[in-house]
Order: sequence, then structure tokens, then C-alpha cells
Amino acid sequence: MSAESWDHCDYCVPIVFCFLIRDDRILLIRRANEPYRGETTVPGGRKRRGESLRAACAREMLEETGYVVGNLDFAGILHAFRDGEDREYVSYYFVCRDFSGELRESDEGTLLWSGLDESLTLSGIHPFYVKLLPAIRNGAVVDVTVRIRPDGGEDWI
Repeated sequence: MSAESWDHCDYCVPIVFCFLIRDDRILLIRRANEPYRGETTVPGGRKRRGESLRAACAREMLEETGYVVGNLDFAGILHAFRDGEDREYVSYYFVCRDFSGELRESDEGTLLWSGLDESLTLSGIHPFYVKLLPAIRNGAVVDVTVRIRPDGGEDWI
């Protein structure tokens, strides 16, 4: 297979996110950087070349929260693309209830614990989080695609 045959496939950015849940509370981050600066969601970030998804998630949680994760349960995939952009994003979600260490903020944003129900109505909560949390909380494995229109609206496919 020639290198040219892969050109049309070199557009996906893999991202990992983790729902860190303890009792009936979830750890969220109010993002300090783009994308989604100022919005609140679960911690996460880009997977690096050669990392497994779980290793990337563990690294991101340690970097952004100070927590060492234990068992990471796969919770689903969200594929997002924005009209007019060449790049697409594939986000892999995990749930972890088994973590240790001391909470430590990073330059990625401000960390906050919230009740699961309360989190859905927080000011600045990311709309993807609001759509995904109920399903993930109930043990569903999500598999969705979102088209983001030029006007900022979303079409969930």
C-alpha cells in the first residue's frame, strides 16, 4: 500500500477523557486553555503516539489531577467534526472509581468536585458532558457522532 493511499486518513485526533467518580461526586475541570477555554468538563487530553488508550488516560489524569488511576472502565466513543475543518476528533471515554493520590491542579484548569446531578446544571458545563453523563452513569457504552455546524449548533448523528 503506497503512502498516498493513507493521505485521506490522516485527519483524526485521538483524545481520552475520564469520569473520576467517588461516592456520588465527580471531578471536573474548568478549562484554562483551548479548546473549550472557560468551559467545565471531565479531565482529559490527547493521546500520544505509541500510547495505549488506557495509558494515555492514566497519564492525563496524573498530569491534570494528581490522581493515579486504577481500573479504567471503557465508557464509549464520541466522534466530532466541525464543518469547514479538515481535522476530526475521536474521544474515548473511561470511568474510574479506583484512584489514589492527592488532588493537584495543573495549568490545564481549575479542578472542582460536584455532585453528579448538580454537575449537569453548572454554569459553563460543556454540552457534550450534559449529553453523555446520563448514559455513562447508567452503565451504557456510548457511541455517537456529532457534527458541529458553522453557527456553533450541533447535529447528533
